[in-house]
This record gives sequence, C-alpha cells and structure tokens, in this order.
Amino acid sequence: MNKKTFDKKTLFKTDIYSKILTNIDDKKIIKYINKLDKKTIKVNKSNYGGWHSHWYFDPFPSCLEDLNKEINSFMKKTIHKDFEIRGDLCVHNSWFIVNKKGDFNKPHKHPPYTFSGAYYIKCDDDSGELIFNNQAEMNNYAVSYENYNEYNSKEFIVKPRQGQLFIWPAWMEHYVTPSRSNSERIVYSVNI
Repeated sequence: MNKKTFDKKTLFKTDIYSKILTNIDDKKIIKYINKLDKKTIKVNKSNYGGWHSHWYFDPFPSCLEDLNKEINSFMKKTIHKDFEIRGDLCVHNSWFIVNKKGDFNKPHKHPPYTFSGAYYIKCDDDSGELIFNNQAEMNNYAVSYENYNEYNSKEFIVKPRQGQLFIWPAWMEHYVTPSRSNSERIVYSVNI
C-alpha cells in the first residue's frame, strides 16, 4: 500500500490560448489598412518604429466583423469556461500594428482590461517572437536547471504563424522582438 507523504496544490495558473483561424479574409483587412493615412495617424504606445493605428470601438470597420466574431466565439469556448465567467466578454477595443525590419514592441501590459489578444494578419519566420515575462521575482542565478519549464522560466517564447490568434490575461507583461524580415509584420490587437 502506497502512502502519500505530501500534498501539492497549484496556487495560480496562467494560460495562453491560441488558435489558427482559417476563415478570415486577411487580404481584405490588409486592403483596409493600406488605405489608412499612416502619416497623420501615428500612435506611440509599445511600438518602437513601425506604425500603430488609432483605436477602434464598436462599431468596428466592416473588414473586422468576421474576425471579431471568431475572437468572441473562441473566448466563449475557452476562457469563459476555464475562468467560469458569468455574462459576456467580447472585443472592447482594437488597433493595428504594422512593423517593418528592425521594428519591435517594448514590454507592456494592458490594464484595466481582463484579457488581451493578437491576431497575426501577416508574418513570416523572421518577423519576431512574442515573449511573455514571468511576473514572479525568481532568483535563477543561485540554481542551475537541467531544463526550463513552467516552474523555473523567467519568460515564455512564442513563434507566431500567419493566421494565428493568441489570447492571454491582460496583466501579463509581453513584448515582441525586432523583426528580421524584409516583409511587414501586421497584427490586429484587441482588449477584452
């Protein structure tokens, strides 16, 4: 008979949700972005270089209707269940970020929102990584690890793919590394 000698509880849990969206007309969204006046609309928040659009609120541009529906549906199937949320959560506001070679986004969070997300309209293998920082103050200098995992990592690196949606708690600090690509990285970002 095995006798349990200790208990283990997970105190807090943080998940990043991801899905490839296959039914979105990215070309239609890019066409809309290309018509925007990038000289007069320039917002600097987390972006270094690149272009940040103004914020969109309901009613959103028609080119975003299907994408916002997909995001809201994905939220209901995943986050509503996991977080046991009563009522509806949906895209509250959104914006576009267009980065070229060398452009990046510095570490930031999205208070006062509950969740944030990013949909990659256009990117390639050299467009930069999406990195999430562990907010725990960990002393990783005193110990040597065989492998990094969810217990001992200070950051989590994601390599986005075109058509991929990510949703995460808005309090998570994140950033995007500089693009090494000669092609634009175009992202639709949301607060929920």
